[in-house]
Amino acid sequence: MTPNHLLRAAVLLGLVAAVAVAQASAAAQKPQQPKPQIVKLSFDDKGYVVTPSRVTKGVPVRMEVDLATVKGCMRTVVIAAFDVKKTVKEGDTTITFTPTKTGEIQIVCGMNMGKGSFTVAEPQ
Repeated sequence: MTPNHLLRAAVLLGLVAAVAVAQASAAAQKPQQPKPQIVKLSFDDKGYVVTPSRVTKGVPVRMEVDLATVKGCMRTVVIAAFDVKKTVKEGDTTITFTPTKTGEIQIVCGMNMGKGSFTVAEPQ
């Protein structure tokens, strides 16, 4: 192998190593997606009930709907503050969203008859 070939091989090896280090560094700095907050949505004689009733702003929410209590038009769940409107059914009972503001958030059915609320708090 000539000195020119050795030099090219060394440069190529250096470039490969630099790219590998850059990729590893970027992966280490990439923020991890927070674990979703899991809440249950049910319906009683007073309206929608979210358990637990408090979630954290900026952390994804996975709302599992209890079809045994959420029936009829109450299955079209609207959370206008977060642009959520979903009709749940057997086999598709999960509503996902990420809260972008704090305060008391209203939930209504598609016909605006059933109502409820939950609270979004600032991160600790």
